[in-house]
Amino acid sequence: MPRALHVIPDHQSTSSQPEEAAVRLLFLVGKQDRAALQTLYDWWSPALLGIALRILHDREEAEEAMQDTFVKLWHRAVDYDAEKSEPFVWCFTIIRSICMDRIRYLHRQKRDYTKNDSRDEKEIPEPQFDPQILSSDTITSVRHAINSLPEDERRCLELAVFFEYTQREISDELQSPLGTVKHRLRRAMAKLQSMLSQHELT
Repeated sequence: MPRALHVIPDHQSTSSQPEEAAVRLLFLVGKQDRAALQTLYDWWSPALLGIALRILHDREEAEEAMQDTFVKLWHRAVDYDAEKSEPFVWCFTIIRSICMDRIRYLHRQKRDYTKNDSRDEKEIPEPQFDPQILSSDTITSVRHAINSLPEDERRCLELAVFFEYTQREISDELQSPLGTVKHRLRRAMAKLQSMLSQHELT
């Protein structure tokens, strides 16, 4: 998510706390002063949570990232250098690094799940449809349409829809040129549209 790299600290959220006081608190945290850490938490946690939410787009993940940030701050405050960075900006770089590491971990986890060649194809999640909107016959038709696609096109579609892979990730996963992946996805969607139109879904 490239936009995450452009997130900047919200100085308005921390402007009420003098920089000198924050520097002093970080110095005390470096001396393992828990009261100082609690004060910084009270000052900065709302802004840091907002930053994490803007990067991760998930409340639970953002809260964990914020907690991890203060754990890391507890251990690294002794290394803080006020001449190199403002206190909140320094803390911002910590939470951004944690968030980006979390994104990379989730992407690796997603890719590793599909690298097990012995995995049964039935483990691909079944499409979920609301029976109040689509009839059972229509749902059957959708499943049949997906399963009737050629293997290469179906696999690309499964990775894109069920695992939310980007086209680049699909290319890496299947070791196929990006242009080939794009072509397969276009063909798969065109075939699905054609097949489903016969059942009055388009």
